[in-house]
Amino acid sequence: LKDDPKYEKYYKMTKMGLPKDVAKHAMARDKMDPSILDLDPEKSLKSQLKPTEVQGSGDDGPPLKEDPKYEKYYKMLKMGLPKDAVKHAMVRDQHDPSILDLDPEKSLKSQQKPKEGEDGDDGPPLKEDPKYVKYYKMMKMGLPKEAVKHAMARDQQDPRILDLDPEKSLNSQLKPKDDGPPLREDPKYTKYFKMLKMGLPKEAAKHAMVRDQLDPNILDMDPEKS
Repeated sequence: LKDDPKYEKYYKMTKMGLPKDVAKHAMARDKMDPSILDLDPEKSLKSQLKPTEVQGSGDDGPPLKEDPKYEKYYKMLKMGLPKDAVKHAMVRDQHDPSILDLDPEKSLKSQQKPKEGEDGDDGPPLKEDPKYVKYYKMMKMGLPKEAVKHAMARDQQDPRILDLDPEKSLNSQLKPKDDGPPLREDPKYTKYFKMLKMGLPKEAAKHAMVRDQLDPNILDMDPEKS
């Protein structure tokens, strides 16, 4: 602070022997916060303001109990109303009642972040996954991918794992594949796509699907997607 261009002249005043109150008066005159002079001149302003700004650090907003949107519900709790009654009031006001299960001393945003993270955080990256880490180490040591895949097959692991992104978790990469095979390879519909491939009119194939009690609109979908 004492070297901060914004405040150094006031510290020089006190160094020259002027009373702190005089320097503070000069700061107030210059539209500066005079309480700055009560801080440690050897540390930066930011480092000393952090503790008082924890509530709003990272622009997360005020603690829930002081959040204008929710403070009245916390006041209801403080007045002795049952939590369920307050939650009911929140639902009535079209607010998420589960807010009351969060920490009232922290902001909503700061408590939602971990949840957002969990959505995308489906486990460790493949290269750090205890189940697969040794295979990535083999490749790092220079072993050919095929040799490592062979080792995986021997250990009854799916060798195709090595074709995935090692920086992402297995679950995050398997999600799109959970939808099943492409329609044209789906055992339920494959014969109808084969009919089309053989040159039969789409209407004839659709008629066959209706006969088999299947939805004929399937044939209007992308056969390459599940």
